[in-house]
Amino acid sequence: MNRLQTVTTMFLLVGFLAQKPANAAENAISILEQVNEVAGWFTGKFNNAEQVNNNPSVPLLTLSTCPVELANSTEPSGTQNLYLEQPEINRFRLYSFEPGNNNVNLSIRSFLNAGSLMGICQKPLASRIVNQNDVSSFACTLMLFQQPNSYTGSNAPTGCPTQTGGKVVSYVTFQPDSTLSLDQIFSSTGQLIVATPIEFRRVQAVPEPTMLTGLVMAGFYFTWQRHKRLSSDRPLRYGLLFHPEAPKIHPSPNITPAKLS
Repeated sequence: MNRLQTVTTMFLLVGFLAQKPANAAENAISILEQVNEVAGWFTGKFNNAEQVNNNPSVPLLTLSTCPVELANSTEPSGTQNLYLEQPEINRFRLYSFEPGNNNVNLSIRSFLNAGSLMGICQKPLASRIVNQNDVSSFACTLMLFQQPNSYTGSNAPTGCPTQTGGKVVSYVTFQPDSTLSLDQIFSSTGQLIVATPIEFRRVQAVPEPTMLTGLVMAGFYFTWQRHKRLSSDRPLRYGLLFHPEAPKIHPSPNITPAKLS
């Protein structure tokens, strides 16, 4: 990491670690209302263009999310599921915000056939249905706690395992129009490899679908499928949250989320 990244990382870490769960008296809304609020803050289109303008060494990343229904699911009542799409880094995820005891539980899972869901956010809400059988049974989880005008969470120090024997430790802060994330990627020997904070800002809400956008997304889907076939021999890497440089997470019997079904 360069000096600026190191300083920024330390600054964010101090901010994350300084945050403490708000007590019950400070929570003006119920846990179910918190689930709806933080999921709503994370719904829409985001990028880190402002961050890149200030620091060109940071990769430009975009993401879009929208609510989906998870069919045949036994999730807790009140769970909000968001489909996340980052096609430029071949990353598609299901983010599930679940009510916990005094917090919101965030579960992040991959899809067994992610390409088939590309463009789902362009469909009407009633048509955005994801089958439970199409979602991986393995997940990494974070506990989110309400703060003044934000929700913060981390899975430190355990993190999630990688295929190379290392781990990814993630920190995230959700705000009404921004998401700040940090994936710390460690090697099997415990060496810190990557730790670049990513600062996403909202650029627009998920648009209502139109015939034109449907045709555009269909063309993009077939182009992406062709690209995937041509580049299948080049493994793509990604972080637990949004960073593209982390090794792919794989299931481990030592890290099991509280709720997977």
